[in-house]
Amino acid sequence: MGRSTRVVNMSVDESLYEDVDRLARDKGTSRSQVLREALKQYVAAETRWQQLLAWGRESGRLLGVETEADAERIVHDYRAEKQ
Repeated sequence: MGRSTRVVNMSVDESLYEDVDRLARDKGTSRSQVLREALKQYVAAETRWQQLLAWGRESGRLLGVETEADAERIVHDYRAEKQ
């Protein structure tokens, strides 16, 4: 049966290494587990950010927003309607 994980070798500066090492000790876990958790959170955050950007682009396209000036005009108009 094949391995279900992959080994990743990476270099980090001394300060980050010490931070990861300290977190691992404080949590009673391994550096690998700390880095797995960090990478999982990073990938989830980046994925969500990309989804939000795509949503924003599509919403802007549907509203006819092509430039920052268009966005500013829409905000200005909306605020004027609320007054």
